[in-house]
Amino acid sequence: MSISNLENKAKMLPKVPGVYLYINKKGKVLYVGKAKSLRDRVSSYFASDVPLGSKTKALVENAYDISHIEVQSELEALLLEAELIKRYKPKFNISLKDDKSYKYIVIRNERIDGETLPVVTTVRKLKGIRKNFFGPFPFGGVVNDVLRSIRKVIPFRDCSKSKYLKYKKLKSPCLYGHIGLCSAPCTGFITPKTYRKGILILKRFLSGDSKSFQRSLTKQMIKAAKESKYEEAAKLRDTLKKYEYVTQRFRDASLYIDNPNLSEDIRNEALSEIRINLPIIRDKPSRIECYDISNVSGKNATASMVVATSGRINKSEYRRFRIKLKDQPDDYFMMSEVLNRRFYPREDVKSWEMPNLILVDGGKGQVTIALNVLKEKNLKIPVVGLAKRNEALVYKKNGVFKELYLDRTNEGLKLLQRLRDEAHRFARVYHHLLRLKELRSKG
Repeated sequence: MSISNLENKAKMLPKVPGVYLYINKKGKVLYVGKAKSLRDRVSSYFASDVPLGSKTKALVENAYDISHIEVQSELEALLLEAELIKRYKPKFNISLKDDKSYKYIVIRNERIDGETLPVVTTVRKLKGIRKNFFGPFPFGGVVNDVLRSIRKVIPFRDCSKSKYLKYKKLKSPCLYGHIGLCSAPCTGFITPKTYRKGILILKRFLSGDSKSFQRSLTKQMIKAAKESKYEEAAKLRDTLKKYEYVTQRFRDASLYIDNPNLSEDIRNEALSEIRINLPIIRDKPSRIECYDISNVSGKNATASMVVATSGRINKSEYRRFRIKLKDQPDDYFMMSEVLNRRFYPREDVKSWEMPNLILVDGGKGQVTIALNVLKEKNLKIPVVGLAKRNEALVYKKNGVFKELYLDRTNEGLKLLQRLRDEAHRFARVYHHLLRLKELRSKG
């Protein structure tokens, strides 16, 4: 395949996270790379400003074909890239530097004064460690936050033997023991046997056997929200997210290797779950539009429309709106303005494909506003809200509002959450841009 054909193939790649492989005429892998956007990253190899004689130039000249595997996140791209490099050992790859960002949680048995007293630590390399480790997890700071959170529920020791023996001699716990983050077996406040039972719970938790615990947190969060204890509900939500992060099982790289179409299968599953669980829709939604508002005191308020087509987030379809009719905080009015502009039959809007499902960031109020606008336009498009406080799906069926709580592992819910989060990010970025322009003009 000529270089021009390779370039054309690169331009046809999807703008999604994934891994790409450069392959020579003999079918040998020359290079493996990861990308946040496959099309943008691979196309960059054919830029006119690539220096002659560079490694990139040599790679392109030696390549005969480009293969790719889509994944669900940048993290999975990182893990898959590492696995493929280990498997194929491509000549154009340099040593992986990204391992330095990985972190593992390790539970190690220690013998102290004739008793086994496990210690919980984090490490970046597993040299000599063959069991009781969990990970790898990127972003070490997040893992540290999660462990601090877990300690409030399942206290554990992370001290050295010398420190343990020091406080045992003092017959008084260290600071962590005093504030309840360690059960202080060094002082005899807890027996070694009881301490080890707690560590077994921690192991099961980190192994993913935490559904009952997560359900309990979810119930507490929903109860707090219903009782208007929003600050408490928000804290529980944030804690739950941290637990989910550290216990989630990122898809094994071998799954993508065995099934290069795994991402497509996941997208189909997500759309099927949405169709099955939402009685307001009949078919898989081929186009989902999500809307969000961003404002501070109503000034420079913005809104975003993000789109998923066939289950894939499609950034080329994103649109942003600057709120024109109100400069005071009023999310309902602003949502109405944006949807009216979106569905107004102007020439620049006629080319936009109509959605099969509208997702709004919020609950009953936002859903009502959206339904009212659609009714005025004589449009029958299903609307669902995704409430941040408890991650409930809110919709109206036969004039009655319903709330749907899906399991957090549900692929349909995950897709809607990604859209909601992306809409929030996109609206916020535009809002910040307008604020910056305003400040510069005043300066």
